Amino acid sequence: MTTARPRIPQVRFIPRELSWLAFNRRVLEEAQDPANPLLERAKFLAIVASNLDEFVMVRLPELLDLADKPGGKGDTDQAEAVRTVPLVRRSLDQQVTDQYACWRAEVAPRLAAEGLRIVAPRDWAPQDRETLRKYYRDQLEPILTPLAVDPGRPFPLLANRSICVAVSLVPDGDLPATLESRRNALVAVPSGLRLIALVAEPGTFALAEDVVLTFLDHLFPGFHIVGRCLFRPTRDGALEIDEEDAPDLLTEIEQELSSRDHGRVVRLEVEAEGDQDLRTWLAERMKLDTEGVVAVDGPLDLTFLFQVSGKLPTRTDLLDPPLEPVSVPSDAAWEDPWTCIREGDVLLHHPYESFHRVVDLIERAAEDPQVLAFKQTLYRTSGNSPIVKALMKAARAGKQVTVLMELKARFDEAANIRWARALEEAGAHVIYGLVGYKVHAKLCLIIRRDEDGIRRYCHLGTGNYNEKTARLYTDLSLLTANEAVGRDVSALFNLVTGYAQPPEWERLAVSPLTMRSQFTSWIRREAENARAGRPARIIAKFNALVDMPMCEELYAASQAGVQIDLIIRGMCILRAGVPGLSEHITVRSIVGRFLEHSRIYFFANAGEPVYAIASADWMGRNLDRRVEHLVRIEEPELQARLQRILEVSLQDNIQARLMGPDGVYTRLRPKRGEEPRPSQTIQREDVQRRAAIPSGRTTAPRFRPRRKGR
Repeated sequence: MTTARPRIPQVRFIPRELSWLAFNRRVLEEAQDPANPLLERAKFLAIVASNLDEFVMVRLPELLDLADKPGGKGDTDQAEAVRTVPLVRRSLDQQVTDQYACWRAEVAPRLAAEGLRIVAPRDWAPQDRETLRKYYRDQLEPILTPLAVDPGRPFPLLANRSICVAVSLVPDGDLPATLESRRNALVAVPSGLRLIALVAEPGTFALAEDVVLTFLDHLFPGFHIVGRCLFRPTRDGALEIDEEDAPDLLTEIEQELSSRDHGRVVRLEVEAEGDQDLRTWLAERMKLDTEGVVAVDGPLDLTFLFQVSGKLPTRTDLLDPPLEPVSVPSDAAWEDPWTCIREGDVLLHHPYESFHRVVDLIERAAEDPQVLAFKQTLYRTSGNSPIVKALMKAARAGKQVTVLMELKARFDEAANIRWARALEEAGAHVIYGLVGYKVHAKLCLIIRRDEDGIRRYCHLGTGNYNEKTARLYTDLSLLTANEAVGRDVSALFNLVTGYAQPPEWERLAVSPLTMRSQFTSWIRREAENARAGRPARIIAKFNALVDMPMCEELYAASQAGVQIDLIIRGMCILRAGVPGLSEHITVRSIVGRFLEHSRIYFFANAGEPVYAIASADWMGRNLDRRVEHLVRIEEPELQARLQRILEVSLQDNIQARLMGPDGVYTRLRPKRGEEPRPSQTIQREDVQRRAAIPSGRTTAPRFRPRRKGR
C-alpha cells in the first residue's frame, strides 16, 4: 500500500491584504483579552481603528485599482485582485463588527464600572442637557457651518476622516414631510475634543458629535429636522508625484498634500441608527456601492480611545506597569561616550534600553569642538525632535551637516518638509530624497578629530530617529567606531549625496544594490549545507514578508531540509508548514505591549554563524526600491545577545501566534505544567539583569540626489 503524497495548496501565497488584516486581527485580540489592563484594552481598540483607517486609505484603493485596471484574462495580477477584493471586503466588515462588539460588550461597560462612562443623549440628566445646550451655543455653534445641498449648491468636499452630520429638513409649514418637500444639508463636527465632561455625575462624558447632533436645529431656523445621520468618509490617501519631471520635489509634495483630502471616497462609515434615506443619498453622492458603506453600531472613529487614559489619571492600576528604560552603558562609562564606543561596539535593545543614549550622543557631538561633521538620514521623527534640533545647532556652530531628509515618508510628509526647511535655514545641507527611491536606512555618521587622528563614529538602527516611538517599539541600535563599518557608511552617504561607483562593501549590504543578492546567497548556502549534512538553520525576525522571490528561496531551502523559523509581526504571504512545500518553516507573530519592529537575521553557516541587523524587511520595496542598510554583527558578545533575543521570541507561549498551513494564526498558551514565557517581559528582565552586572569589557543603480530647485 502506497501513501498518498501530501497535497500542496494550489495557492502558494496568501494575499498580502488578507495577511495585513490578519495582523490587525491579532491586535484586536489584545483588546479582547481580559488579561490585559482595561485602559490598555481601550488603547488596542484605538490602534485597531487607526490601522483600519490606514488600510482603507492606502491598501484598499491600490487593490481596487488593480482589480479595475484594463487587462485580459491573462493578467494574473488583475485576476488575483478580482478574487481578493470580496475576501478583503468580508474580512474588513467582520473585523469592524468584532471591534465594536468588543467595545459595546466588554470595554465600555468595564470603563463605566471603573468610573468613566460615555452617556448617550437619551440618558443625559436634565442638568447635563442644559449645560450641554449652553456649551453648544457658546463653544460649538459659532464655528459650525450649515452646508445646504441643492442644484445651486453642490455636494461639498468634506475632509478626510471627518465626522459629519447629514440632516433632512422641511419648512415648518410643510409638515407632515413628504419625499418631495425634504431638503438635505450637512454639518462638519469640529475636530479635536471628542469627550465633553458632564456635570451631574463625575466621570461621565458626552461625545462632541452627539452634542452637535442634538442641538443643531438652531442652525436651521424656520425648518424642521425630519432625519439625521452621523457619517465619516475615508478617502484615498495616495500622493501622485511625478519625480522625474518635478522641478522641485519639496514644492510638488506640498501641492499634493493639499489635495490629499480631495481623493475619492473609498469607505463611508454611518451610524447604524442613522436615517436610511440619508444613508442612501450619501452613498450616491460619494459614488459608493453598498459594499463601500459600513454601518457602525457605536461611536464613529474609536481612535478617541487614545484620550481615555488621560481622563483617569490616578488609575495607574488600569495600565501596564510603567517601563523605565535602563541607561546603558552606565553613566560612569558614558561620561566620555567617545572612549566608551572606541573600546567596543555598543548594542542597545529599545525600549528596554534607553534611546536617550543615541539622542545624547548626537547632542554632545553638536557641542563638541572636536566634531567636524555630521551625516544623517531622517525618515520619521517626532514633532519636537531633539535630534533635529541638535543637527541645527551643529550647523549654526559651523560644523558640516548633511541631512538626507526623506520627504516621501507616508503621512509624515508635512512634518518632514517643516524640518527640512528649518535645517536649511540653520545652515545644513539638505537632500530631499532620491529620484525613484525612498531612503529608509537609519544611519548617523559623526566625524571627529580624536587625539590619534580623524575617526568615524556611527549609529546604525532598525528603527526611526524618533525618541517617542522608541519607547513603544522594540528596535536595535548599534553604536560603533569600527573602521570597516565607518568606511562603508561613509561610502553609502557619498553614493546617495553625490556621484560615486558602489564600493566593495566590507560589513554592510545595501538596497537596492546588494541586499537581495546577499540574502539569496545566504539562504542558498544554508540549503547546500543541509544537503551536505552540515549544520543549517535560518532564524529571522522582522516586520513583513511579501516578496515572492524571497518566499520561493525559503521554500527551496525548506525542501532541502533547512529548519527555518520566521518571527514576523505583520504581513506574511508565505504559507508555513505545508507538507512538500514548507514543512520545515514556522511562522509566528508576537503582538504585545510593544510593537515588535526590530530586524534580526541569523544563518547557521555550518558552524560559522552570520548575524545581522537591518532597516529592511523582506518586501520588494525594501529590497529593490528603497535605500536600506544591513550590517553584520561580528562581536561574539553582541552575537550572543542577538541569539538570546531570537531564542526568547521563539519560546514565547503568551504573546505569540503560530501560523498553520491554512494561513490561520493560533495563539500559543502554556501547556499543562509549562511555565509562561512572555517574550517582552523576559527581554525586560534580561536587560535589567545585565545592567546590574558590571561589565568586564576592555576592549548598481545610479542614485540622483534630489535637491531643492531640481
